[in-house]
Amino acid sequence: MFLAASAWPSGAQESWSLDRCISYALEHNLSLREQRLETAARQDEWKQRQWAMLPALSVSVGEELNWGRSVDMQELIIIRNKLTHATGASINASVTLFDGLAGYHGSQAAWLAASAARHDTDNLQQSLTLDVTRAYLQLMLARQIHAYACERHATIVLQRERTASLVETGSQPKSALDEIEAQVASEKAAMVDAACQVRTATLTLTRLMNLPGETTFTAGEAFGQDSIARRIPVITETQVEDYVQGDPRILSARARLAESRHHEARAKAALYPSLRLGASYGTYYSSAADSRFGTQFEENRNPSLTIQLDIPVFNSMQTISEVRRSQRAADRAALQLEKARSGVEEEVRSAAIEAENCCQKYLSSEEKLRAMQNLLDVTEAKYNLGAATALDYIVARNNHFKAVSDFLQAKWQYLFQLKLLERYRP
Repeated sequence: MFLAASAWPSGAQESWSLDRCISYALEHNLSLREQRLETAARQDEWKQRQWAMLPALSVSVGEELNWGRSVDMQELIIIRNKLTHATGASINASVTLFDGLAGYHGSQAAWLAASAARHDTDNLQQSLTLDVTRAYLQLMLARQIHAYACERHATIVLQRERTASLVETGSQPKSALDEIEAQVASEKAAMVDAACQVRTATLTLTRLMNLPGETTFTAGEAFGQDSIARRIPVITETQVEDYVQGDPRILSARARLAESRHHEARAKAALYPSLRLGASYGTYYSSAADSRFGTQFEENRNPSLTIQLDIPVFNSMQTISEVRRSQRAADRAALQLEKARSGVEEEVRSAAIEAENCCQKYLSSEEKLRAMQNLLDVTEAKYNLGAATALDYIVARNNHFKAVSDFLQAKWQYLFQLKLLERYRP
């Protein structure tokens, strides 16, 4: 009976399944939403880096008024104290022909940073899924313990009535009723504590989901309660390696290592000469000249072509220092990749071992529970016949409650470990 779902009052509350809780959390969790914004920012930065490699083009138009001395552009003489105005227009274009591939490496580094951010988002989604699953199963455990505590309290109240009858008939001493009364108070306190645990577990789950406080919530049934595997599926070394290679943390660390290599190459590009090509086409009009506006614009056309070569000679060792810093950053990224790989491998193997341990705990606690149930039934029958004391009965009840608690905790922990193994087994 203690394995039944808790009779926690729900009223008009809506039942939430585990899958629905996970889906809602993946959409509304604040940390995950913040990470998605970070990924979008990295994506925008990469696009900007790509656009920066294209030629630059600009158009300018200007108007100038002069109240003082000006120049007659036709006669090339100074004009004093005359209001003149001039209009100019130009089109300018420039393109980098060679910069040591700094632009290319900057674009690749930005793309890899965006890729690492996407993998970080995937990792956060996986972690959030496990956290929600753990919180959901913790709520299931709290509900079942509360249901059993309510059942225990109801049975001890009935036993108090039977004990009162036994005392009246002389089958039990008056002290037996006092001991049962104390047990009633103790089990009522346990029932209240179990209800508090349900509320706490519910709050933990709804916080992970970022569920609004005014939303009514009650968890539905979890997965796999009817048929729990009694043997752990084996995780082979090939499966471990396949998972490690595709784990978001490994992919993110690998992308950051490649990003740091491109940053290093970009820093080294500053050691090479750079070559830029520029072109412009402009014209102007001045009121100081006698020609008409259209004539001046036609006659004053001024096309130009510029080629600029910059050769780095000495910049106070700033470039060399930047290269060294980028090399150290790449070395640190390589170490982070090795640490991530080692951590993920250890995590997978530890999960397999922990699942096996939880399986054994589950099976042993199930066997212990059956034994405690039989002992409680025998002790209760003896007590009702006057062949056992109230203390014997209370000890049997408490041992049975401890066995139930251990069994429920082992069951839900085992279910979580099975769910965790699904992440590692494709």
